[in-house]
Amino acid sequence: MSFLSELRKDKMKAMKEKDRDRVNVITLLMSSISLAEKENKKELTDEEALVFVQKELKQLKDTLEATPDNRQDIIDETKRRIDIIEGYLPKQMTEEELTEIILNIIDEKDLEKTKKNKGIIIKEVLGKYKGKTDGKTVNLVIDKILE
Repeated sequence: MSFLSELRKDKMKAMKEKDRDRVNVITLLMSSISLAEKENKKELTDEEALVFVQKELKQLKDTLEATPDNRQDIIDETKRRIDIIEGYLPKQMTEEELTEIILNIIDEKDLEKTKKNKGIIIKEVLGKYKGKTDGKTVNLVIDKILE
């Protein structure tokens, strides 16, 4: 079953359960993916569709960071939406797993532990582990290693 089909099935289930938050999030994801398919004039693979799910997740996390502490209603709603979207992504890697992977890449590529190699490492990690981590987390872990 394709990712878009899974979203359609989940949306129907959420509608029957009257889960408005889930329906809204799934509708947002479906429209984002459908728009991309129309623009590219082809059906997206599941991996390509997950890129749009990650974009939505990133936007929600940015919204959460920008929300003032006194707006608990917005914070709670955003956290619920983040939880729903994370359910559609593969299990995200922990910082410990990323640290081990980054150190292996540094050894394999025979790189020095300097900031000038940061771009090479990021590109390698995001290329190999697309969907399992995000650039922000990779960047933080690399900064810890290169300190």
